[in-house]
Amino acid sequence: MKQEHVSAEQEREYPHWQRVYLIVIVYTVVLIVGLWAFSRLFQ
Repeated sequence: MKQEHVSAEQEREYPHWQRVYLIVIVYTVVLIVGLWAFSRLFQ
């Protein structure tokens, strides 16, 4: 019950949290792929 109340408060404070998570996930994937491709140049 306590966690549900906290998440409801967070949704009101951060209405775009889903978009933020999506941006972070996409950025992380792009960063990993970019580093992998960069390391391939030196092999």
